[in-house]
Amino acid sequence: MSSCSSSFSRSEIEARIGSLRRRLNEQGIDGALLLSATELYYYSGIGLEGAVYIPVDGAPVHLVKRNVALARLHSAIPIVQSFGKQSKLFETLGIKSETRIAVEADLLPFSLVSFLQSKAGRTQLVDGSFIFRHQRSVKSESEIELIEKAANIVDRSFDFCTGIAKPNMTEVELAAQLDCWLLENGHGGFITTRAYGFLMPQYSYVVSSTASALNSQFTPVSSGGLSLKYPFGPSHQKIGRDSPFLVDTCGNCQGYISDTTRTFVLGRFDPETRSQLDSLDQIRLLIQKGLQPGMNLGTLYGRVLALSRELGIEEHFMGDGSDKVSFVGHGVGLELDDLPVFYSGGPDLEPGNVVACEPKLVFLGKKILGIEDTFAVTEAGCSRLSRAPDRYEI
Repeated sequence: MSSCSSSFSRSEIEARIGSLRRRLNEQGIDGALLLSATELYYYSGIGLEGAVYIPVDGAPVHLVKRNVALARLHSAIPIVQSFGKQSKLFETLGIKSETRIAVEADLLPFSLVSFLQSKAGRTQLVDGSFIFRHQRSVKSESEIELIEKAANIVDRSFDFCTGIAKPNMTEVELAAQLDCWLLENGHGGFITTRAYGFLMPQYSYVVSSTASALNSQFTPVSSGGLSLKYPFGPSHQKIGRDSPFLVDTCGNCQGYISDTTRTFVLGRFDPETRSQLDSLDQIRLLIQKGLQPGMNLGTLYGRVLALSRELGIEEHFMGDGSDKVSFVGHGVGLELDDLPVFYSGGPDLEPGNVVACEPKLVFLGKKILGIEDTFAVTEAGCSRLSRAPDRYEI
């Protein structure tokens, strides 16, 4: 059993519920109806299919579609009962008429929201997505500890990578071996995202320099995948000697996600590549110094772009040509794409934010370089949670 098997205390989940109630009350909302696995887990302690209802006034209720006994064993919510008929959900929960109830409108199918609204009578369903996501963007010490454990698993997987990577190994062959090692060494499986239609087929994204022109996702580079249905992720492209390749890996400990990227080479980096990697290290250092409480991420993003120009890497920074992405980092937590987003319109940082920052260089069809670390913003400043060496020569 992994060291990541501990669950949250009832007091921590009660504090989350109390914080949500205050946020809802400030918005004139009477309660929240939570249906996604992420929010169910966050507010109850177990992600069984069902619903959690948190009224501003009154006791929260945890409804479960199957295995009520398991939910009662692990849920931090005292009232646990069967979900019952979906058409009777508002009656089951005793939700009063003419109230405003927040739901995850950015995530739930339109048909489900429409159906629920048709059964809600005079109760109005409103979008509470930003409320839920913003609350989860500020992590507790125990959440940050889990993300740090996830990052540590990834750090160790990079050491394993140095012992198994060989010339002419395909991206997917290496990724499969890395994923197997991760699962055997404490990785929690499943990488949850908020983005519509985005899947994570692997935990370890291996991208060779020959695949640097293959990008079909919102990342700077994604490789080409294994089919045209999912044209992203590790492919059958081969890793060449003296040709840099990336390993971009998401850790998972008790559902909490880290994100780390390192550049590898089978052989030695040439002088030009070393210089380019040094430039990325300078950007990483600027970011690490800037991740302080109160720092505006939009302002810091502007400084990062200015440094890329000063270092002469702007043309290839965060993509090449029309494939450039407009961010340099993102929040991580129970979802890979948590808030805040590190881009030109980013918010002021708060203690408890955890951000994965990923400066990368893309030379289409020729070379891909990158370094990504997961950072926690604390009252005292910034803590780097991923601690693997900056680069690897094998």
